[in-house]
Amino acid sequence: MSLIPVWMSEDRDEKPGIVGWLRERMHIAIGIAGLFAWFAMLWLMFGDVL
Repeated sequence: MSLIPVWMSEDRDEKPGIVGWLRERMHIAIGIAGLFAWFAMLWLMFGDVL
């Protein structure tokens, strides 16, 4: 019996190219998209006074 969970000891299949990179870093892409959406919301709400 091992103390390491099965999902941690398995070898992961990494997909090559931009698809594999995007799957590994999807949280970063979602964060950047959310930041741009937040700036767009601020611009639309307060653009005339900025």
